[in-house]
Amino acid sequence: MFIKLVHRDSLSVEANVRRLQNGELVLLCTCGGSAEPAPENRTYIFRSRNDGAEMCIRDSNDGADWSEKAQLGAEDGFARYHTEAAVIGDRLKVFVSAHNGKFIRWRNELYESSDGGNCWSVRSLGELPEYAFVRSMAVLSDGRLLFPYHYYPITGEMERNSLEKGTYVWKNPVPYIESGILLSEDGGETFKRRVAFRTTAEEMKKYGLTWFWPENTVAELESGHLAMLFRMDGFGRLQRSDSYDFGETWGEPFATDIPNPSNKPQLLKTNDGRIVLLNTPNDGKGLEARFPLEIWISENNMAGWNKKIVLSDFPGVYSYANGFIEGNILYLAFEFNRHDIYFARVDLEND
Repeated sequence: MFIKLVHRDSLSVEANVRRLQNGELVLLCTCGGSAEPAPENRTYIFRSRNDGAEMCIRDSNDGADWSEKAQLGAEDGFARYHTEAAVIGDRLKVFVSAHNGKFIRWRNELYESSDGGNCWSVRSLGELPEYAFVRSMAVLSDGRLLFPYHYYPITGEMERNSLEKGTYVWKNPVPYIESGILLSEDGGETFKRRVAFRTTAEEMKKYGLTWFWPENTVAELESGHLAMLFRMDGFGRLQRSDSYDFGETWGEPFATDIPNPSNKPQLLKTNDGRIVLLNTPNDGKGLEARFPLEIWISENNMAGWNKKIVLSDFPGVYSYANGFIEGNILYLAFEFNRHDIYFARVDLEND
């Protein structure tokens, strides 16, 4: 097991680490300002300095050193908050939410680079309404790409009211919150939206909520059988929904027995079919309950968890662990106490 501090800032959140086709590691995170969201939020990219041609060896120094940060996108006064980075062939795609600093005037942007993140093109994500977050990609057994999302139906009137009052977007009670997936049959060039379910205002009211963040993650258990996990504020357990037709339709969500303190999880799948869950298994409330950070491994399609690795139980706030798997090695990044970004490398067999 290897853990390395990559960056410290007044705010550092939403870390993703990915492997480029040329062998380099890139790490993205949102930094700046003193809160999330804030007008100073920007997305930055870091590179592993010991990559290059020799990175293909995947030696013990993999990810040991990182470059200085480089900002994603031109400076235009908008805050930017990235939610997913995906490597598809020789392309790096980054899903970004641009907003006024309070998640108002929120628009979805898709950045793309074919030279490892030096030059970028950007387009709007027209296949998805504004006020949506896109999450970690999964590659399905039929070759399609899947991206979970959740969406808030913010009206023009709600937006104007928030701008006039200077309030955050979540001060608007919404009639529902939508969870779903984007499917791509052409390597992420275009997407088809599939609604999984909508959590209504009446359902949220049962838990004393007018808004929550159902950040979701999906893994394919068997051909066509998909499992979606998502957080639900104040509930203390991850929620789950299943699809048996490659995401075309989904079952009613239900509570699992997996503790979670309203913290975004991630599901990953190894080449030999094991399911890996990144989570902070604590049923408490508040940021201070995001502890410890653990890696759970299932060999029976999430019917049970055969192995649990404690990545860190040092007191603090662990949020939004996210990564990828090569063979038996898990590469991940996570935020600590909302201002430190760490990179980690874990041997799923021997650690």
